[in-house]
Amino acid sequence: METWDAIVVGGGAMGTSAARWLAGSGRRTLLLERFRIGHAHGSSHGPNRIFRLAYHHPDYVRMAQLALVEWRALEDAAGEPLLETTGGIDAGPGAAVAAEALRAAAVGFDWIDADAARERWPLLAPPGGPLLYQADAGVCRADATVAAQARLARAAGADVREDAPVAAIAVASDDHAEVRTEADDVHSAPTVVVTAGAWTEPLLATAGVEVPLRVTGEVIGYARMPGASPVPTLIEWPDGTRPHARYALPVPGRPDLVKIGAHQAGTVVDPDPDRRPAVPADDLALDTFAEERFPGSRVESVEPCLYTNTADEDFVLGRTGPIVIGSPCSGHGFKFTPLVGRILADLATGDTPPVPLERFAFDRAALRPARP
Repeated sequence: METWDAIVVGGGAMGTSAARWLAGSGRRTLLLERFRIGHAHGSSHGPNRIFRLAYHHPDYVRMAQLALVEWRALEDAAGEPLLETTGGIDAGPGAAVAAEALRAAAVGFDWIDADAARERWPLLAPPGGPLLYQADAGVCRADATVAAQARLARAAGADVREDAPVAAIAVASDDHAEVRTEADDVHSAPTVVVTAGAWTEPLLATAGVEVPLRVTGEVIGYARMPGASPVPTLIEWPDGTRPHARYALPVPGRPDLVKIGAHQAGTVVDPDPDRRPAVPADDLALDTFAEERFPGSRVESVEPCLYTNTADEDFVLGRTGPIVIGSPCSGHGFKFTPLVGRILADLATGDTPPVPLERFAFDRAALRPARP
């Protein structure tokens, strides 16, 4: 049995971030990843993810502000750009909700019309109605971020082990847990941080912790635009004509390409890649969206992405005994990556996290269906 100060289970965006923070604080840290760092089987892969301050609640706006500071610090540590600011548009009923949250958090924004949007971004055919523009929005370089955090964690002394799926976590006491891998290696630590994405619920169950999560398989498209020109991030909130929000994101380094998708439009899947349905070669809804918002565009490729969803779409961030739970999920967590890593490290070490965590409690009633 090997003994550590902290063990992190899951080496995606949140796990590599937590390992970086823990190792950087001098803790002897082990990170166990079931695949390889940067794999495409979960929720952290790809060229980009959205960053935005515009949110439905001031709590998230304030967290995004703190995350922005941590992104810039991460870029400094990594020595490379990881967050590209493009400005972002919100359209539909959700824009007014975001405006109220931004006002409450004292964050600036502007209302613009479709004509102003077309003038600024010639390749965009914007939706009608007032559009909320927030200048701090942009895109995170997802693959580069995971790789940079893993590199920084290793440089700080973390032992990063790949192809090391965890079979079970056993709670020995309030301040001690053991982790057994599928290869029957056993590791011991005062705290285990579980950042296993779609595999989180069954892993926590082995430790006697119940956190209901719903895993869905989403389909993402990449559309080549008819020219190369900057575009903003775009979120179109449901307005009664569609059941799901739609989004479009510029791709760093590819001014002719835009990433598009629908939020929480997928069906429940098994996270094991061998048991998931195959991703279709094309998607009519993505083709329609690309042509509607970027006329002349063509979807060139699609790829899968897992969402790990809670019933209320809030994150799960907390600690019970020696187990720290890190599930910033429901399709909107990546933008908080460097901040969440800090939060999870604070929970593991007993320090005070930089934000209140009550709404993210693992045992909150909103995660569980009402019982008669």
